[in-house]
Amino acid sequence: MNIKRKSIWLITVALFLIFIWFLRKPSLAPSDKEQEIVAQPNEQASIQNSGHQIESNTPSTDVPLTREEQDNRARIEQTKREMSNWTRLWRTPLLYYGKVVDESDQPIPGVQISYNGGSANESLTEETRNEGSVTTDERGIFKIDGLYGIGLMFELSHSNYYPYPDNSTGFNVRSRPRDGVVEDSEAHARIFRMHSKGHPVPLLFRSGGFHAPHDGSTTNYPLRGNTRAEILGQLQIQGWSGLRSDTNSYDWKVQLNLPNGGIIETTNNFDFIAPETGYAGSVNFEVGGSESTRKIFFLRLPTGYVRFKLLVIMGKDMFVTADYYFNPDGSRNLEPNQVIYPAQ
Repeated sequence: MNIKRKSIWLITVALFLIFIWFLRKPSLAPSDKEQEIVAQPNEQASIQNSGHQIESNTPSTDVPLTREEQDNRARIEQTKREMSNWTRLWRTPLLYYGKVVDESDQPIPGVQISYNGGSANESLTEETRNEGSVTTDERGIFKIDGLYGIGLMFELSHSNYYPYPDNSTGFNVRSRPRDGVVEDSEAHARIFRMHSKGHPVPLLFRSGGFHAPHDGSTTNYPLRGNTRAEILGQLQIQGWSGLRSDTNSYDWKVQLNLPNGGIIETTNNFDFIAPETGYAGSVNFEVGGSESTRKIFFLRLPTGYVRFKLLVIMGKDMFVTADYYFNPDGSRNLEPNQVIYPAQ
């Protein structure tokens, strides 16, 4: 073999060995660990990208509300607060002082004060009632304590006294007293008045009602005695409506006539003794700004005296209700002790 052929053969063998070496050399691809290391930032990037995608698809809570939405939300919250406050009022602790005096401002002991009012249980889930009574002491003082509720109503009773019709009948924690005084101590006790009874006697009592025209026509109202057939007197009633004008300041008026007798008005609820003098054959009264009026009269009849209470309501027609007491013995004392309901 000459030198040239030998060199070619050696070069060929060398190339072949180099080729074999490359085939057996480990792969240049990253190892498993290297793949894990490489994958981690890729996965984090993927997660981050996914998170951005979720955030971008979620409506923002920072979107400003419209003025109308703000007003509606404010009204709802206000209503919730008011309902909560109103509910709690039914569990308000109640402390109340009162004092009962007579027509001469003297204290009255032994007056029974009956009370009742709305309340609620401790869980505010059920309405309950406060009911009971207390009695005034020697100073005329009474105290109501230990109750919870929204207010109380009162009723006064004593065998020797009448309650005044204009007494305060109760209180409510939602409204302050008109005079601003809270009745939470003896010094601030609310004053209640009663009137001493005189000498009550058994009286005959009758009542009734009727419709009458309001064009001035006369309607007769018979005053009956022990029986329906017994007529003590004949009261005549006339009414006129629609009278307000440039010259009249009233809307309607009523006139009462009592033939063979006399009429006199009293404004004292505790005036039970009929006057001896001062009666007239007729009286009239004018009413403005109201659809009704109440009056008390004494009637002098040939057979005795009557205490007559009248209610007139002026509407499409004139509606009249009346009740009256008559003393069968002819006395002027018309203070009822025992009421006699006569046969109809």
